[in-house]
Amino acid sequence: MLETLWDIIQIGCAGVMTIGGAGAIFVALYRWAKKPDINRDEKLRGHDEMLANDKRRLDELEKRQQESEEADTVLMRAILALMNHAIDGDHIEELVTAKEDLHDFLFTRRTKA
Repeated sequence: MLETLWDIIQIGCAGVMTIGGAGAIFVALYRWAKKPDINRDEKLRGHDEMLANDKRRLDELEKRQQESEEADTVLMRAILALMNHAIDGDHIEELVTAKEDLHDFLFTRRTKA
């Protein structure tokens, strides 16, 4: 009777091991079949992060470009006023306006940035 009980326990354990081994094989096959999808998803996440970083950098560069163009305009107006004054000896109003614009740009707009 003890031997019969022992045989039943062994058969039960063998059945559990067989079912566990088969389950492990199915899980491994499932993971192997899904691996390309998982790799693709990881690559897409990486590409999305790089795209977001690139967009952030481009936005920052566009903002700097706009500020640079604004600075160039102010400086060119000041140089033009100086050239007109140097040529004619007149145009003092233009010099005053250019000075005020340049002062406003350098001390007001630049300090905000």
